[in-house]
Amino acid sequence: MDDFRTIGSRCLALHLRRAARRIGRLYDEALRPVDLNNGQFSLMAMLAAKDDWTMQSLADALGLDQSSLSAAVKPLMRRELIQVSASAEDRRVRTLGLTPTGRALVEEARPLWHGAQDRAESLLGAHAPDDIRAALRSLA
Repeated sequence: MDDFRTIGSRCLALHLRRAARRIGRLYDEALRPVDLNNGQFSLMAMLAAKDDWTMQSLADALGLDQSSLSAAVKPLMRRELIQVSASAEDRRVRTLGLTPTGRALVEEARPLWHGAQDRAESLLGAHAPDDIRAALRSLA
């Protein structure tokens, strides 16, 4: 059995949280020139990749609940980067999409993201990024 001195060195939640904060700051700093954070960029990149997201399907893809996604979408809507509309098939279902301004901004941000991605992967040193991504996906 572990004693409390070893729990901190073994706790996956602690190590994942610390690593996520460090990597998140790296992306946030890289995206600062376009006034986006890493969560906003990820959300907008998902919208740029596919046109027919519902609130629920996007929340699921991002690993968020709908209320967290709604909170994340509001500032992007105020900046007129994202539009929310009723689905043509079911007026109760909300769909999301990028506005032309949003699409231009995410395109401008893409090379900044690539720079952050390269720096993040270089921080891994000898650890293979694809192996780490695979291990993390297995937890989701």
